[in-house]
Amino acid sequence: MATTIKMPQLGESVTEGTIERWLVKEGDTVAQYDPLFEVVTDKVNAEVPAEVAGTVTKILVPNGETVAVGTPVAEIDADAAGEAAGGESETAEAAPAPTAESRPEAGADAVPQAIEREESPPAGAQAGDAAPAAQQEPQAEATPEREAAAPTGGASAAPPDEDEARSNGSPRESGGDGAASRMTPAVRRLVREHDIDVTQLKGSGAAGRITRDDVLAFINQGTRPGTAAAPQESAQPAAPAAQAPAPAAEAATPAPQPQAAAAAAPPSGPVPSSVPAPSGGDTEIPLSQMRKAIARKMTQVKQTVPHAYTVVEVDMTNVVRWREANTMAFKAREGTSLSYVAVVIKAVTETLRRHPTLNSQFGEDKIILKQAMNIGIAVAVDNGLIVPVLHNADQLSISGVNARIRDISSRAHAGKLRLDELQGGTFTVNNTGWFGSVSSMPIINAPEVAILSMEAIVKRPRVVEVGGEDVIAIRHMMNMTCSFDHRVLDGAQVGFFLADVRKVLEEWSPETPIG
Repeated sequence: MATTIKMPQLGESVTEGTIERWLVKEGDTVAQYDPLFEVVTDKVNAEVPAEVAGTVTKILVPNGETVAVGTPVAEIDADAAGEAAGGESETAEAAPAPTAESRPEAGADAVPQAIEREESPPAGAQAGDAAPAAQQEPQAEATPEREAAAPTGGASAAPPDEDEARSNGSPRESGGDGAASRMTPAVRRLVREHDIDVTQLKGSGAAGRITRDDVLAFINQGTRPGTAAAPQESAQPAAPAAQAPAPAAEAATPAPQPQAAAAAAPPSGPVPSSVPAPSGGDTEIPLSQMRKAIARKMTQVKQTVPHAYTVVEVDMTNVVRWREANTMAFKAREGTSLSYVAVVIKAVTETLRRHPTLNSQFGEDKIILKQAMNIGIAVAVDNGLIVPVLHNADQLSISGVNARIRDISSRAHAGKLRLDELQGGTFTVNNTGWFGSVSSMPIINAPEVAILSMEAIVKRPRVVEVGGEDVIAIRHMMNMTCSFDHRVLDGAQVGFFLADVRKVLEEWSPETPIG
């Protein structure tokens, strides 16, 4: 019996994912929970396990392809695995051979890095590798609508994969190199609107496919006269080099020009700034799937979420002394050091109970107060950033939080996080202080409504009261920045929250148990 494997949802607001690479091939036998493929989405790289044991009979989506959540990507036949275990010779005949439209490209599985990899061209990316119409036509037809929605920056406005459709375009698009077969309908339409010869375009997409950005960059460079002309003008004969002067009456009331109207029309999407061609010594680095996902998500969040920021100073002297007094015994018992992040998370979870609106999500016409306190931890990986989640962090001791941070951080760098560890966050803590930052303005991890950055702990002179008198003392000071969604929260709410977090940390008792 065949089981269909679908693209999982790796977050509450995630609508699509990109298959970075397949870890199996057609005909392979897998056990339940064996990793099948690596998927990349907004700030996440994770392995997707097999739901059942069996033989991989079909791979429906190749490396590098972006598909919607719930899209079938593979099939596993449990019966075929059972026959193989029983030694029946019919197994080899029952498993269909890989086809050109489903087989991953040779060498795609040899990519070495677990977290950050160079982009692999998808299987079937060559012009002659036509995928089944039933799989590709719906995506191709939907692309123009998705692209039209992109400027709004809404949750569903993620730009489409420019490389997923084939062309049946006009004669000007039928370049001998097959460039027209590597454009989506929306890109073909843009080419026709500006009367561009695709043989002059250089594709930057997978396998040299022409993307929307390639066309817009070509238009902005102005390398070819007439590229801004409307499509109906391309059929008109060229005007003579010299023309007779127009009558005075006509000159006084000129007829509207189609070309002027086309030039005045707003662009169909955001026009990228002009980038000069590389000069000697420059190096072009293609964006990885993770970098593309981060760029898309960060742009979307900044366009749709009104950010505001509040910064407070925290005297961490009592916490520093407590940690110094306990760190040797803790390291001897646990085999690892005691992190300040665990202390701040503990203070945050204690405070969120009194300020539940900060532990919420924005739902267009409502605010959803979350019961669970699932704290996201921003983890820097090679050329990227991911946010694994500590579920029910308020129920953990400081030692428990510290152990969980160490565990998920190490597995994040190795690309071994589970799907449940990448979703469900309700509030995020960002430790920018580890590389010396003293002030930052983090972007909210939507649909959450707030993120807290803890900056570097530095020694600074501060006025403190001793015996009823003000004296200058050297104290361990730390800045905390809270970015918040101004649709849900106001400055006063966030200010009271930060004041309570600061109070917990500044009044940290030397007897506070580690757990």
